[in-house]
Amino acid sequence: MITLITDFSSKEHYSGVIKGMIISAGAEVVEITNDIEPFDVLHASYVLSNTYYYFPEDTVHLVITDPGQSTSVRGILAKLDKGYFVGPNNGILSLIKRNVKDAYEIIQYSEMRPVDKWKYLYTLPAIKLSLGEWPDNLKRINISEINDLNIPEPTLSMDRIIASIIHIDRFGNVVLNIKGDFVKFSYGEEIFLNYNGIHKLTFRTSYSEASGDEFILIVNSENYLEIAVNGSSAAEKLSARKMDIISLEFK
Repeated sequence: MITLITDFSSKEHYSGVIKGMIISAGAEVVEITNDIEPFDVLHASYVLSNTYYYFPEDTVHLVITDPGQSTSVRGILAKLDKGYFVGPNNGILSLIKRNVKDAYEIIQYSEMRPVDKWKYLYTLPAIKLSLGEWPDNLKRINISEINDLNIPEPTLSMDRIIASIIHIDRFGNVVLNIKGDFVKFSYGEEIFLNYNGIHKLTFRTSYSEASGDEFILIVNSENYLEIAVNGSSAAEKLSARKMDIISLEFK
């Protein structure tokens, strides 16, 4: 089985070509999304990190976002703690790099045009792997050679957490790189967000518990801390941008 995550959109034919290649080879494909924001490697990383573990052990996760059209962006095949990743070595593995068990560079054939990398450098090895065949154009690399986006790890002190914004969803919810078990908040507890001003957050267990324009802090379904406003966009109200650093301060 192959899963597909791309920034090709449903308006273009590119993902259709990939699905045609996969099906013609006798493999199964599950399309997760083709609506990754254009060139947004962090978005692709977030989607991959929150989906790959739900699939069977031998699933190949084909992720193509901002693959580049030069030899400077190389292809990579990575063995994960569950399944495989195939795609460009451009930071897509950032949020699950600790779950990579082995890694290989996909060697580009000399006759391959750079603009065809999405079809041949990534799709063909993914198909082979999904059919139980080991691609022949691989070179083992160290896991340290996997490129990442250098997102700082969250830090906790007596009175604050310093963290990064890693995702803003279509509802304007602001996701932080803090797992729900990083620190325990009590229901109704007030926390202060220091980011483009000082904003009071109330810890809730669901969006519907918020009233009016109240900023809330919840643990979302992916077990990340998330800043939200019920029925509105927290991102717009905060002028939030991905990769920005924020501070959650305790009373």
